[in-house]
Amino acid sequence: MAVRVTVVVPTYNSGTVLEPLVGSLLRQTMPPEAFEVLFVDDGSTDDTPARLAALAAEHPNFRLTGIPNSGWPGRPRNVAIDLARGEYVQFVDHDDLLGDEALTRMYDLGRANGSDIVIGKVVSTFRSRGIPHALMSRTRASCTFETAPLHDSLTVHKMYRTAFLREQGIRFPVGHFVGEDLLFIVPAVFRAASVSVVGDYPCYYYLEREGGGHTTPDHLDPVSYAGNLRRIFDALGAETPPGPVRDKWLRRFWRADMVKYLSEPVFATYGPEARVALFGALREVAEEYLTEGVYEGLAGLERARAALVRTGRPDALLELTGRAAGLGADVRLTSVEWRRGRVRARFDARFVTGGTGPEAPRTPLAPLTPLTLVRRGERYLLDPSLTDGLVEPVDVTDDLKLFRADVSLRHRDTSVVWLLPREVSVSFEETPAHLDGDVLVRPVVHGTVAVDPARAAGGGPLDDGVWEVHVRLMGPGLDRYGRPRGGPEDLTLPAPAVLGGLETACHLDGGLALTVRPTDTAPAPRPPKVTVVVPTGGAEPAAVRDTLASLTAQTLPAAEFEVLQVPEAARPGGPGEPGTGEYLLYMRAGDRLAADALERLYGYGIAHDADIVVGRRAAKGRAVPRELFSRDRPRATFAKDPLADSLTADKLFHRAFLAEHGLRFPAAGVPLGEHAFTAEASLRAGRTAVLGGAVCYHSGPERDTPAVPYAALYGALRTLVGTVNGLTTPGGTRDRLHRRWLRVELLDPLMGRGFPERDEDDRRALCDAIRDVFLNSGDGGGDSGLSDTAIAALTAPRRVAVGLVTDNRLDDLVALVRWETSVVCRARLDEVSWQRDGALRTAFTAELRTADGPLGTTSPDEGDDDPPTLTSPGLSAALSARFARAPLTGGAAPGRASAVLVLRERAGGAEYRLATDATVHHADGTLTVAGSALLDPATAAGGAPLRDGAWDLYVRLTALGWTKTARLGSYRAPEVSATPPPPVPHPTTPDRRVTPYWTTPHRDLTLRVAPPPPTERAPGRLTRLIRRLRRG
Repeated sequence: MAVRVTVVVPTYNSGTVLEPLVGSLLRQTMPPEAFEVLFVDDGSTDDTPARLAALAAEHPNFRLTGIPNSGWPGRPRNVAIDLARGEYVQFVDHDDLLGDEALTRMYDLGRANGSDIVIGKVVSTFRSRGIPHALMSRTRASCTFETAPLHDSLTVHKMYRTAFLREQGIRFPVGHFVGEDLLFIVPAVFRAASVSVVGDYPCYYYLEREGGGHTTPDHLDPVSYAGNLRRIFDALGAETPPGPVRDKWLRRFWRADMVKYLSEPVFATYGPEARVALFGALREVAEEYLTEGVYEGLAGLERARAALVRTGRPDALLELTGRAAGLGADVRLTSVEWRRGRVRARFDARFVTGGTGPEAPRTPLAPLTPLTLVRRGERYLLDPSLTDGLVEPVDVTDDLKLFRADVSLRHRDTSVVWLLPREVSVSFEETPAHLDGDVLVRPVVHGTVAVDPARAAGGGPLDDGVWEVHVRLMGPGLDRYGRPRGGPEDLTLPAPAVLGGLETACHLDGGLALTVRPTDTAPAPRPPKVTVVVPTGGAEPAAVRDTLASLTAQTLPAAEFEVLQVPEAARPGGPGEPGTGEYLLYMRAGDRLAADALERLYGYGIAHDADIVVGRRAAKGRAVPRELFSRDRPRATFAKDPLADSLTADKLFHRAFLAEHGLRFPAAGVPLGEHAFTAEASLRAGRTAVLGGAVCYHSGPERDTPAVPYAALYGALRTLVGTVNGLTTPGGTRDRLHRRWLRVELLDPLMGRGFPERDEDDRRALCDAIRDVFLNSGDGGGDSGLSDTAIAALTAPRRVAVGLVTDNRLDDLVALVRWETSVVCRARLDEVSWQRDGALRTAFTAELRTADGPLGTTSPDEGDDDPPTLTSPGLSAALSARFARAPLTGGAAPGRASAVLVLRERAGGAEYRLATDATVHHADGTLTVAGSALLDPATAAGGAPLRDGAWDLYVRLTALGWTKTARLGSYRAPEVSATPPPPVPHPTTPDRRVTPYWTTPHRDLTLRVAPPPPTERAPGRLTRLIRRLRRG
């Protein structure tokens, strides 16, 4: 068998220190014949060579090479690179060890991705060694320095493709060289075409032992170390041009390899003369290499340190380190409970002074003073107790977003660390100061962390033992760790729970900790997973039967969910009301669930720890939020996802979450009550998960409901907007909801085809009610007004409509609506043909048109930066003038146009977007989008094969602020044959055929999946005789 990996171990007087490493090498799951261990002894003067020779004699895959003493690991590693037989080399220090599966996992991942470097998750048994937990928080199959924070992991203890090191001539410096890893790793990282990261298994363990054992000393020879840094920075300069990338890496070296020795606790341990020498040597290096771009990326306390170094004030820097030494993190628990099979802990974290160092406070008796910012006007200044008398006040206004927290679990015995999913927010508690105009501000980070014992260890179960919860609190130039301690006097810890064969118990032991142990004890009985609520008041019996039949067909066992039929006004909303399910699902009578919907939705919610789970909805002949369901969204938010397009209550809501926030479904007949419930729940949810990959919910026909008086409807909308404004701050979340109500509740009734046909008095009453909403919005709208930014983000026709309603121009509004409802997408079929790989290639060209001709845009003069505006035949002079003041910006800009081919199942209405290559053509005021897509019958239905039935093809064009859909096929390019492509066998179901055909009478393109028609039998002799006789 070819050697896959050479494990390189430099040794010098190692003695018994080698034993843990050797044990881990003998336990490797990679077969011994697939890897070799190459010990390179650097002239040991004890019995180490004899020990190694004995190992080599006993184990055929162990080798020993001895060299004269060089005094540092560089030469032994270089020798090993030349002698290695493995496809990869893995560098290991003699006093560390490897996880049992390390070589197998790292090699397999690197080989599968053709990686030049493979980084394994690192564990350190001593706290002083920084570990790049963020980089190693997940497995990364392939990345580079441009796509991952590789600058956070610059130790050499990784796996490298041997040929890569030899081809690139990458070697270690020889002789005593503090920082030899950096001189090696910098060119390696920048030249690597691919880097893999194993983040779900501890691969490399740094072991603390008595008397130290790692080569980097705390006290340095300043002149030698400064020379080493110059060589490292020169190597960086050879790999990167001046600019942001080099500055980012230099900033990393500043923090990790320079400031480390100029801050607490190290700087104060130097004697006065040594301290001045170290300061001077590092200052000279900083002056030579660190650019303004490096310093501009520093924040808060970092800037204060840098200022003292740059101005040559070592005594002031010593004072600053003394003040910062007492800075710690105070983390107080506010609640601990079990929820969705996870231990959920909430905490408040503050920076405090007066503790005992980076991990302060250690006891409840520590005299703690919260870190206090000063707000002076609109600017925020760092706590003066840190910087007064040393540097000018440090402005942190632009750094407030840096207050945050990470949470991790650390095994008390093995030191393995796993980052945990957490949600954090920041508040700033203000108190007027004695100084005129100043306000004291205390930042508080509020966090929620969820520990899933079955998945917290890189997706797998936690090992048995005690797991300590640690919070890393960060701020502008601030970084401290703390353990979450008891908070309120009435804080109670939940009882132990048994899940997945593990018993997990919470306790306070210097901070929150979890004890995990295997158990054969059966878990406690659990309530139903889902309560499905079906309001039946006023529903047709047939509609109720359809809904209940879809529930009877669920793949989730009947014992694991319950169905409640309730009057319209009695929908449960939490504990204490009917129903006991962990999640609640509201359904309208007549709607149906896909057979696996409850199983999928519940599993997705539990897997992603979601308070709300939204399933993909299909509705024949009714609008659905297509963009929302275009993909899975495990952590959807209003700010970045179109959640505002789905404010119906046909979702899974976690019962305990509803109870926690006192959320109840409104009584029947309340205008926009469903919106109010869903919007508030979604805003309060810690996490909303959207399952867009499979249709879960089929909406039934619309029910006839009495019209709501305009005053009641828009009064309820004002109340709803006020509720949302009270739960949000100005910005993306609020604007997305405002835009939804602007579009659907306010402008759709005005812009629909039926508006011009309304009775004039009715039109007037509707406009008056909507005008009242508009006039109470914007800067003067108060707490219940719609935001100016939401209105400004509307498409041009809708901005014009808002202006017409506000200005009471009803006749112009009617004219605008008649023009706008004539806008359609016209899609021309340019090609349809089967490809050799079995896919149907379809090409098209799409444009927007009105009844009077194609839509156009103004063409700006050369050098004119003003955005274009809409032009169109059929517009009156008054409307044209208004459109001239409504520029096409953002998503409506001509260059942002796009088109996608959509496959729709005729029977159920489910839609699937096909990957479409689209090109925008915008010239001389005209706009078209040309596109093409490949339809693979084996995967076109969201990754699944096409099912039996008819499948229609549509083009969905998004351009100039419209999204319009058109059937494809009736309008064709001349070169498209009148005969559709022939039928082909279904790729996954050979007894089926996929048949393209033109529909009747519209001649649109459709695919039919069905068995081939039976072959007609040849007529017999008697039949032929009868036919001849009939013909005479």
